[in-house]
This record gives sequence, C-alpha cells and structure tokens, in this order.
Amino acid sequence: MKSRCITKRTGHNYFMAYFYSSTFGTITGRHGTAVAAIDKDGNNVIRLYRKPFNPNTPKQQALRLKFGIVNKELAPLRQVITMGHKDSRAFSKIVGKAISGAITGEYPEFSIDFSKVPIASGTLQSVVGVTAKVAADSPDTLDFSWDTTLGFQSRLGADDDKVNIVCFDASLSMTIPFMEVATRKEGSAVVTLPEIWQGNDIHCWLYLSSADGMYNSGSVYTLPASL
Repeated sequence: MKSRCITKRTGHNYFMAYFYSSTFGTITGRHGTAVAAIDKDGNNVIRLYRKPFNPNTPKQQALRLKFGIVNKELAPLRQVITMGHKDSRAFSKIVGKAISGAITGEYPEFSIDFSKVPIASGTLQSVVGVTAKVAADSPDTLDFSWDTTLGFQSRLGADDDKVNIVCFDASLSMTIPFMEVATRKEGSAVVTLPEIWQGNDIHCWLYLSSADGMYNSGSVYTLPASL
C-alpha cells in the first residue's frame, strides 16, 4: 500500500493523506466516516473521522505550529534523511517523530532540538565518542574524530565501513553532505565549510555505510566546538 502525506490538518493528531489500495483504488482524505491520514509517528492509517468540536483549541493551534516549524526546519535535510534511512518515506516519518519528541519551548515560542533528529538508521554498528572541533589554523575547517572499536559481532560492522558527515547551517537553511570522507578504522576526517557559515548555527551528524553500500548505521549528532 503506497501513500504520501499532504499538509492538511484534520483536527486531530494526524494529517490528511492518500492511500493506494489494490482492492479499493486510491483513497484520498475523508470518505464518509473514514479518513486516510498520517499520524504523529509517520505511520499511514485509516481512522474514523470525528468532526472537531472546536478546531481552534490551544492544543490544536500548538500542534499546527509545531508541524509548520518542523516541516520548515527539516526541509533542507529531506534528501539526506531519505538517503540516510534508505527509505523514500523517511522524511514524513521523521517529521512525525520530531513533532512529538524534538520540539522544545512553550507555545508560541517553539524551537527544534536537532540533536533529537536522526538523519540515518540501520543495522550497521555505529560509532561512539564523536567530536568535531574547528581547526586551529583554519576557521572553516572541522576536524572530526571517533572511536574505532568494533564489537564482537563483526558482521555488524567492518574496518572499511565508509564515514558520512552531514553539516547543516540552520541560519542559512543549507545542508552539505560529505560522503565517504574516511573509513571507520581511520578514526578521523576533515571537512571544509563555506566561509559564510562562520558564526552561524551549525549542526553535524556522522553515520557509516558498509563498503558495498547496502547498510547504514544510525546517525550520531555532534556540535562543533569553538565555532
């Protein structure tokens, strides 16, 4: 069953969507007492439609605002999220999870905690101890390092796993992926950011891909030190 989210509120904790069913064909939005929707976790569902008593309650206004903020802030990361999760529907799923788990502040002063946004997932062993520091001799250069230790289940990871680094400038809404910049066993990598990023709100994630490109690890978030 295939579906795609469109951004229309239904009055509950889900948004209008459409389904394609081999039995019923395309089902879009509300049909009688049923409504095709994507819930807050990004799952495609058919729900019983209940007309909201008051579509502008404080709770509903807050949810609409959260949805708008998350979609706007994560839009520049759509492509890397799709690649990192190896799922064409990953973005809508991450949006749903971010609405419920990555929003901070009180209405109407909401913001998003990017450390709670996973841009990649998979069965490959991830890395720990990730750090990112501005190079002493170049304010545009970030030096990344990580622990290279492999677990006992070596089938879940290998020394030649490729390291991918994603850097995001929230101030400019700009994303730069640095793909396969090193291997797991090297333990370090260097990336160069645009000069216009200096002093901005920068966020970084690191994840690994197997040498054959079949598997990814979960992403690890890090903030550049002294940027």
